[in-house]
Amino acid sequence: MKSKGSENIVAFPFAGEQKKQRKKRTKKTVDRIKYFNVSQIRLLRRAAREQAEMDFSKGRIAGIREWMVIDLLTSTGLRVSEAANLRCGDLKIGYGESRLFVREGKGDISGHIVINESLKKHLKSFLRWKEERNEKTGNDDPLFVGQRGPWTAQAIQQIVKKYLKDLNLYEKGKSVHALRHSYAVELYSRGKDLRTVQKQLRHVSIQSTLVYADVTDETIGEQIKGLWN
Repeated sequence: MKSKGSENIVAFPFAGEQKKQRKKRTKKTVDRIKYFNVSQIRLLRRAAREQAEMDFSKGRIAGIREWMVIDLLTSTGLRVSEAANLRCGDLKIGYGESRLFVREGKGDISGHIVINESLKKHLKSFLRWKEERNEKTGNDDPLFVGQRGPWTAQAIQQIVKKYLKDLNLYEKGKSVHALRHSYAVELYSRGKDLRTVQKQLRHVSIQSTLVYADVTDETIGEQIKGLWN
């Protein structure tokens, strides 16, 4: 004779519940994200910079804008939508300032990030170039504007994809957002400081940043170089 409630004791969870439980146990590690290594990022940056220099010498403008956006993405880890939303007034690059104001990022979170001196100089030069072309550079004017108007996130994605394909670095699912991961992996490997990575990526929770604390193949390679020699 079955005791009352025995059906519930031996009952198995539905398939959907099992799948949900398995998903919860999946831990995200650096092996599960797509990113480019240092050599690949340098190759991308060099290609964009050389194209900008060539276009400038020939009176063309496309490469100048493309190099600016690729320098920006690889030097800050911005999401492509955040780069597209940048206004000239969001650049805090006056005397004693080296920051960008990122408006309404993921989860509608806004905040500042710190930029290095090289990017600061590039942004200043880019603003001067825009002014020489009589492009608007007021506080609310878009930083990136093309012939058809302000650049969209999709336009920036296509620019990055073009360079990656030309360099044979493009893989399905490894494009613009992989630049953000690449920035985070390199930033963490330099100082091993999760709080710095969290602040620069503007993660609300440190849990979102922990994935970058995993050991990369490049780090292992450096540590085992010359072992026992």
